[in-house]
Amino acid sequence: MTLLNSDALLDLLTKRGLITPKQRQFIVLEKGKQRQKLLKKFGKEEGFDKNFPDLVDIIVSFKLDAGGVKGKVLDEDTIIMAVSQSRNIPFKKLDPLKLDIETVTKTIPKNFAISHMLLPFNFQDGVLEVAIYDPDNTTVLKDIEHANQVKVKPYISPKSDIRKILSEFFGFQRSITAAESQFGAPGVGSSVDIGNLEQFVKISSAKEISSSDQHIKSAVNHLFNYALDQIASDIHVEPKRNNCMIRFRIDGALHTIYNLPKAVHSAIVARIKSLARMDIAEKRRPQDGRIKIAMSSDKEAEIRVSTVPVAFGEKVVMRILDPDVIFQDLDKLGFSKRDRIVYNSFIKSPHGIVLVTGPTGSGKSTTLYSTLEKIATPERNIVTIEDPVEMVYEAFNQISVQPLIDVTFSTILRNILRQDPDVIMIGEIRDLDTASHAVQAAMTGHLVFSTLHTNDAVSSIIRLRDLGLEPFLISSTLLGSLAQRLVRTICSDCSESFAMKGEELLKLGFPVADRETYSLKRGKGCRKCRGTGYKGRCGIFEIFPLSEKMKSMITGESGADEIRRLAIREGMTTLREDAWEKVKAGITTYQEAMRVTAD
Repeated sequence: MTLLNSDALLDLLTKRGLITPKQRQFIVLEKGKQRQKLLKKFGKEEGFDKNFPDLVDIIVSFKLDAGGVKGKVLDEDTIIMAVSQSRNIPFKKLDPLKLDIETVTKTIPKNFAISHMLLPFNFQDGVLEVAIYDPDNTTVLKDIEHANQVKVKPYISPKSDIRKILSEFFGFQRSITAAESQFGAPGVGSSVDIGNLEQFVKISSAKEISSSDQHIKSAVNHLFNYALDQIASDIHVEPKRNNCMIRFRIDGALHTIYNLPKAVHSAIVARIKSLARMDIAEKRRPQDGRIKIAMSSDKEAEIRVSTVPVAFGEKVVMRILDPDVIFQDLDKLGFSKRDRIVYNSFIKSPHGIVLVTGPTGSGKSTTLYSTLEKIATPERNIVTIEDPVEMVYEAFNQISVQPLIDVTFSTILRNILRQDPDVIMIGEIRDLDTASHAVQAAMTGHLVFSTLHTNDAVSSIIRLRDLGLEPFLISSTLLGSLAQRLVRTICSDCSESFAMKGEELLKLGFPVADRETYSLKRGKGCRKCRGTGYKGRCGIFEIFPLSEKMKSMITGESGADEIRRLAIREGMTTLREDAWEKVKAGITTYQEAMRVTAD
């Protein structure tokens, strides 16, 4: 009997303080009860051994408080780490994003890897690094050394991680290999259905892809599952000269996931275009579409699809719009107390224009959708005009811009007031016509939200002037503007404190006293944050309300610098200042604050 299935494991966990003597007694009793129950069902036949869980699974299923400490659950990782230390074998938390699919699937036969619960993950200088679950299974490591003529370096990993990666990687590799021979060229021909905004597609859960499945469908389903599992915001399918590269954007950074054979690229693109109701035969022009996917009965996501022709074929970028991400409580977006009060005054106004500014990927859509959801009531008619509709939501009346048939922001706005709206959201103000209609809507008693691409909040006024809008119209309708960025937040599992002199921070442009020393935080890098030190993102904001003094300056055509100085005197917190507050609070690092507020 191995350590993982014997009372020696309970002795180890007790000795290390991970379970109390009382918890140990409870585990032994419950294990005995489960054993008796299965013995009655299966007797002493093979079915008993096959269905009886191992001791680690039994312990994890109880969700015990580690060492009796409330809120600290004893999970599989913690147990396996204790085993790793007792056996003096390094612990390895497998990160699917950092594994090479070729090494995993082509070094050891699938059935052998699954039956012995092991996973090869790196080969370098004649040494094969292998993640194993059972540290006492040394014979199998010698078999691998003999069969592959390599030296094996073992690591210990949780069984659930090994099983999941083996299942997904072998399934995906099988589909790709089969598709490479089956889909040398993509199918052509597809009718275009523009009657529906989206197609609803139910994709299978993350189980192993069987050989009976249609290979490309299975491969694409796997990409969707994998991206949602990794909380990716975008999937890139990029054709190269000799391969097809798959990349995910996670927390704002792109990660290369797979390098696939070039032969399957066209088939994967054709499958995605088919799901998104796009013209499969049209490969010379950019196209846009959308897919709605259901991962389970309670988990859905919308995917916005964009294709463009590049040097080696069609590139596809899919933006994943998860309702859990795009609809959030406004109090959890990252507003300071002052900014939340000011923004609250904007959204409670009966009429006027509110502008949200920032570059692509700065979280503008999340802010707007969260705001609209906050103010949506049965007594309010909320109409949105978007290019395209980002997230379909029943409480809003959403209109998609279609330039090919002259359905643009300005043409919709000409007729929108006949729809009796209370609140109007315009995806973006791009020209004078759209800006003029937005002003007209605000002047006739409607609350209007929109976006602009400017670097800061004050520049929104200059941008509206540049479009040709009269200053007196800006001052009479604009409630205020909000600039925002997203910063990566420090991983809570590996956060550490360090001291930094105010003199150094002052040189970087932070509002500090030069003679003070500040205690800041950073992430050391751990298995949960993939060694980056960051996990998740939050917003930093610059909110600029229009006071009476400000309005007179706008009508007097004052410059941006003068208006900004007055806004700061009246209490506006700049992006850099708000970023610094989050650095002081230990939410993000000063490097992140510098990176996103460098302009």
